[in-house]
Amino acid sequence: MANNRMSRFLAAAAIVTCLACSSSIVAQQRPPVAHKIATHELATWIDERLAAEYTRAGIAAPDTVDDATFLRRAFLDLQGAIPAVAQVRDFLDEAGSFKRADYVDRLLNDDGVKQRFASRTAENLARVWRRMMVPASSPGAAMAVKLDPWLAKQFAENTPYDQIARKLLLAPRAPPPQPGRPPIAAPADPESLAGVFEEAVGVMPENLTSAYVRMFLGVRLSCAQCHDHPFTDWKQKDFWGVAAFFAPNAARGKTPSISPAGDRPVTYVAKLLWEEQPLMELPTDKPPRQVLAEWLVSPQNHNFAATAVNRVWQYLCGRGLAGSVDDLDRVSPEERRMLDDLAALFVASGYDMRWLIAGICKSKAYQQVAAAHFDMSDSFARRPLKTLLPEQVFDSLEQALNLPVGKADQGPRHSGQREAFVARMNEAAPESPADYKAGIPQALMLMNGKLTAEATSLENSRTLRAVVEAPFLSSEEKIETLYLAVLSRRPRQSEARYFVEHLERHAEEPDDKTAYAEILWGLINSPEFVLSK
Repeated sequence: MANNRMSRFLAAAAIVTCLACSSSIVAQQRPPVAHKIATHELATWIDERLAAEYTRAGIAAPDTVDDATFLRRAFLDLQGAIPAVAQVRDFLDEAGSFKRADYVDRLLNDDGVKQRFASRTAENLARVWRRMMVPASSPGAAMAVKLDPWLAKQFAENTPYDQIARKLLLAPRAPPPQPGRPPIAAPADPESLAGVFEEAVGVMPENLTSAYVRMFLGVRLSCAQCHDHPFTDWKQKDFWGVAAFFAPNAARGKTPSISPAGDRPVTYVAKLLWEEQPLMELPTDKPPRQVLAEWLVSPQNHNFAATAVNRVWQYLCGRGLAGSVDDLDRVSPEERRMLDDLAALFVASGYDMRWLIAGICKSKAYQQVAAAHFDMSDSFARRPLKTLLPEQVFDSLEQALNLPVGKADQGPRHSGQREAFVARMNEAAPESPADYKAGIPQALMLMNGKLTAEATSLENSRTLRAVVEAPFLSSEEKIETLYLAVLSRRPRQSEARYFVEHLERHAEEPDDKTAYAEILWGLINSPEFVLSK
């Protein structure tokens, strides 16, 4: 470990020396390298580019968050839940200068039996990515949950992102049912689970076209299904040209075509986006879907890598690097300059998602203080407050309240409470991390829900009982422990003083332990608990 930190110190020193010899504007104009760089080098590259953006805009760079905020942010984004009290204490007490980068690496790569950091991160990223692929408001959102194990396997194995897209497009599928015949068993190939995506969005060619183009190219092409797009240059021939690749009669070696239903019969021949003319012929050894897949993930298809980077950046930092993640085609070349350069680095990495996430999380851009007031017209360089996904809220409650998680204990995770909680939250699930429309039902569920009621019950709450009944803790230390358990930080002096006075006012009551329950209830129902700062 000492040698590892020393090597990183020398690398950092070399970077500082280079920076001293060049201005941030020169760094901004530096073309992306054509080989895979280390994650700490990626973090430095990101910060150099943002420093140039701040200089160009004439604004000061935001401050960096404290250790407690960083740890909570990283746990929520990677593990999908807040850290445990002991983890917070250990991190805050550690003095190492590289401890943040070390923890990012642990959360992404360490898969020891006790912590399972890497596995938990893969499971969380699977849920996050599934929500991107099939939004919670979609009719097939409930079915899409079955995609989670397959996605978790891809993230756990660090499958290159271009291969994930190819697998989704080329997943083996059972033949369609035939009238009067028994259904054919689903293929045994484990990759067949990737086919859940198409089942969730709908297997009609027009549904698949809209879903794949939006998810992997950042283009809402669906408006061109019935008429030419009213706000962009997309035409019906663009939409149906892609849809032809999914036509039921598409066969190997033949250029597919499709005739959508309508008053005026029209036949569209397969055509790739950004091409004026349809395909004249296809390779005889490749089915149409393979041709589409190879074009989709090609390094020459710049929107593929750029959309992936934009989605990762939005999830981690609250908004995309360039415009809306689903409207990348409406962003000017000037606006997407940094995005395209970062996407080129992503391609050079071999579409390594773990590398991309690690580099962003190690950057100052990720660790900057969230803007107190933010709207989508602000520069991408500013970070908004982020709402938590329903699963993150529940799993953080589970951690804060020390709820039983084993099947034998029949905890909320296995009794149906988690599914019910997430389903209720999905009714107002945010479209983006900075969308606050989920706030009211979320607050009401926390204030009046069964979990919160049990959390403030001395008979049922493990966290509350452990704190109240600890004879070796002073009142101040008990308050601190509740703060660490719920908000992952120590109380400010004013907060500690207020709650000590609250306890003193109730000291003469027969059951003074109720005062601690009121403190815990207040912390759980605070805006800070359901936001990522």
